[in-house]
Amino acid sequence: MSNFNERAKDWDTESKIERSNAIARSIKNNIKLDKNMNILDFGCGTGLLIFPLIEEVGAVHGIDLAPNMLDILKEKGKGYKNLTTELTGIFEITSTFDLIMSSMVMHHIKDITKLAVKLYDSLNPDGMIAIADLMEEDGSFHDSLDGIYSLGFSNEFLEKIFRDAGFKEIRVVENIFVIEKNKKKYPLFLLVGKK
Repeated sequence: MSNFNERAKDWDTESKIERSNAIARSIKNNIKLDKNMNILDFGCGTGLLIFPLIEEVGAVHGIDLAPNMLDILKEKGKGYKNLTTELTGIFEITSTFDLIMSSMVMHHIKDITKLAVKLYDSLNPDGMIAIADLMEEDGSFHDSLDGIYSLGFSNEFLEKIFRDAGFKEIRVVENIFVIEKNKKKYPLFLLVGKK
């Protein structure tokens, strides 16, 4: 986690902003947002996924384990009364939400089965999830696999794990964005599920 804390000041690169905007567009295309919605962004970092959506929803709660990330988010979000932050992880959350979202966080979580159950339990009735992450890759995306627990995800794996957790409607929207690095292409998906 200290790694993310140290990287916070240089986090908002043009490519990460472009990626977050693409994920936000995919969320808008696949989930009907409204001003009554209470949203959680876990592993929110500096809020790159929050700001393209914040004016279309009621309230956004951003959580992260890196205090420096949250400091930048709070500074950027000073003008928004509907934004709150908390230095905590997803498994410590006790509130419930209408939508839970994340970007490029799930491959850092060891137990995806436990995560799916926690997300389900943390949603209001008919609540939704919107999880963006890497489609299956060969392990070359990260320079180091320290803190990496999955080399992307297959549709079959996601559908089974989240269905077993109780989600009624599950869809994997493929190729919502492609990250190009190391002369390779790494497509992202958006997992959409309904309680």
